Amino acid sequence: MNLHDQTVSLPDISNTDMKNYFFLLLAWCMPVSLFAMSGIEGKVVDASTQSAIELAHVILYSGEQVVSDVMTAEDGSFRFASLSAGEYVLMVRMMGYDLYAQPQTVKEGMILDVGVVALQSLEIGLAEVEVVANRRQIIYKLDKRVIDASANMFASGGSAVDILEHTHSIRVDAEGEVTFRGSSGFAVYVDGKPSVFSGSQALEQIPSGHIENIEIITTPSARHDSGGDVGMINIITKKDRQQGLSGMVNLTGSTVLSRGADFLLTKQNKASRWFVGGNYAERLRKSDFNQQKTTLVDNASTISHSNGPRESNNFNYALKAGWQYSLPRTTFDMDFEGGYGGRTRDGDLDYTEERKIDQVVEAKGDYFSRDYYNIHETYFQGSVGVDHQFNNRGHQLTARFYAKYGGDAMEYFESDLFDRNNIRQQGHRAYEDEHRWTTRANVDYMYPYNETGKVELGYQYFSYLEDGDYSMEYWSPEKQEFYWRDDIYNTFYFMHGINSLYALWAEGFKSFEFQVGLRAEHTHRVLRSSIEGADRTYNHWDFFPSAHVGYHFPNEHQLMASYSRRITRPELFFMEPYITYRDYYSAEIGNPDIRAEYIHSFELNYKKNVGQHTLSASAFHRTRKDKIERLRVPFEAGVTLDSMANVGSDYATGVELTLQMQATRWWSAHVNGSVYHYKVKNKLQKLGMDEKSTNYEVALNNGFDAGRYTRIQLDGNFVGPSVTTQGQTDAFWYVNLAVRQQLFNRRLAATLSFRDVFNSARYVSNISTSNLQSITRIRPNYPLISLTLSYTFNNYRAKTVQAREGHDLFEGTNH
Repeated sequence: MNLHDQTVSLPDISNTDMKNYFFLLLAWCMPVSLFAMSGIEGKVVDASTQSAIELAHVILYSGEQVVSDVMTAEDGSFRFASLSAGEYVLMVRMMGYDLYAQPQTVKEGMILDVGVVALQSLEIGLAEVEVVANRRQIIYKLDKRVIDASANMFASGGSAVDILEHTHSIRVDAEGEVTFRGSSGFAVYVDGKPSVFSGSQALEQIPSGHIENIEIITTPSARHDSGGDVGMINIITKKDRQQGLSGMVNLTGSTVLSRGADFLLTKQNKASRWFVGGNYAERLRKSDFNQQKTTLVDNASTISHSNGPRESNNFNYALKAGWQYSLPRTTFDMDFEGGYGGRTRDGDLDYTEERKIDQVVEAKGDYFSRDYYNIHETYFQGSVGVDHQFNNRGHQLTARFYAKYGGDAMEYFESDLFDRNNIRQQGHRAYEDEHRWTTRANVDYMYPYNETGKVELGYQYFSYLEDGDYSMEYWSPEKQEFYWRDDIYNTFYFMHGINSLYALWAEGFKSFEFQVGLRAEHTHRVLRSSIEGADRTYNHWDFFPSAHVGYHFPNEHQLMASYSRRITRPELFFMEPYITYRDYYSAEIGNPDIRAEYIHSFELNYKKNVGQHTLSASAFHRTRKDKIERLRVPFEAGVTLDSMANVGSDYATGVELTLQMQATRWWSAHVNGSVYHYKVKNKLQKLGMDEKSTNYEVALNNGFDAGRYTRIQLDGNFVGPSVTTQGQTDAFWYVNLAVRQQLFNRRLAATLSFRDVFNSARYVSNISTSNLQSITRIRPNYPLISLTLSYTFNNYRAKTVQAREGHDLFEGTNH
């Protein structure tokens, strides 16, 4: 099994030392054959379509003992290295295909190429097999976890967020924001390319029906971008390579009026393939919002209470198309996507406040608070690429160029206070109009210098540019009209460019293999603003080493260790030096002097297969310097101000466990659990405190076959408490139930899901500082039931789509 993606942190190094280190590594990586070894290699394909089969389970036996096992790569290839000469049996297993088993003879010092292993599709087809034989929910490879998108019925009609819900250490808060191991600092890729959006928004924009697998790489190698303190998430989209035209259509709706539709058509004509797809999605969250807040400014205190419904809508409307042409050794591809996406939120709250000066009541108010925001963008993106294979042993050169334009980008906020006679007392309108350009280019070279060793070199360029202006209107009670605040108007310009070089060396000997790498990055950043003193220019070199080692024990035991140094660079909204309002009583401001976070990540993984059962465990430790966190302070009477700050350092140490069991022929169970100790050392003592907590969560996912075409899924989830430097979020639990029925010879699948069956999910957040006390409670609307219909034609060989589920039950946590 090859080591592909995982990341040893070095302290900051001078430019001269940087060059010395980098060229030393290049010299070290020169191809030198270290071992002459025996082995077996080959490629697994579909017998009828000749298309490569990824993630097939290839097992090598000596007698009745398992010598080693691997999962096939994306191109269907597999390799066993460092074998002793002798007789073996090669077995290949893949759900929906007949079993392959053939004897093989390995000679001393030679690599046996078994050629193409063609698996025969079972007559009943994949869709039915998924009902009668449950697929593994998580597949563990040496350098990543692969989440099977079809394993979670609750994601049907949803997004990538819903597929990730049951992955241990992943949490989704009431706003749908995703965190992994306590951090939102992860990079999102789609088919190995950077996503149109970032973070949680990127995951929300990808329909679950278009997703084949999701790869989670917690310690990426030097090959990958250094951004993301907890690694990267790579979305693998569905691709059908059967000859002729095939496709799929999905429709979904729910009791909270979420709705969506998406389609994907592909046409394979020998060497060429094209696809066209689209999606319409409006994912609504409705919750009851309740917040009590006390602010202290000088000798004046304000006690306020907000209570009422809130509703949000994550929406995306997009069309995409692509084309690929394959020559014997060279493949060309291009794709294009255009769309309109964003997020809205409405609030209609009762709002009361009481103001005191020196403990004497000065004023009381009883209002209706109505707030609304709309953040949207019209985007166009495209990419072109070429991949040249010099031979069949992995010697290749790839190049790709990507560009995106985000126009008509607007962040609009409005907030009003009305008295009980419905007369507006206060209000404002805020407009942030933007234009955004993103470009990325890369050239990557891979050279296998012997059967087990290889060198990789590459150059990558990234650029992001944004300019725009910010303006605001205020309500004049005297004139009964809105007026422009010229003192608040601001223009801004932001440019962020990164030039990167990397080198990797991988080698193996018998059951041991390793990979080491180094990435050098130069960052150039410019911030310009019409606000006096806010301009900033930044230039800096950084090094990001990575190291991975693995050992394969007899009887299907695997042990893997990895290290990487990572970075989280501040985004523009972290640095915007002007005040914006999310609603009447919540303001925000950026910090132009915010510093990047630097992270050291260590991980140790173990996996054991016992028949159809799999036990896996991960131990990890992460340290982070200059942790970026949103802080809240009193601003005006009854109004709080949020800003970004480097609050200090944090540390996370924990263990993740997964047990996948086939309890009976009709019952499969997956138990995911994690526990980690989290500590924050706060340097801003006036705005918070040192905090530590033991975070834990457990998920039990059960699948039951109720008939040949019927499957039931019952999940229980417990999410433990978590802390920040200013407070904590309480624990909560919920249970989900789903039923999937296949109809019309399995071409149509209907999935009915019921989330939070017992109405037990509650979000409670408590912030406590010397001048601010805030308790926020959010309860999702009940019941939340959704129905998804999925139709495939021409035997589209894609995993069945998923049903919507998740911790994203609430609306309003960015309160």
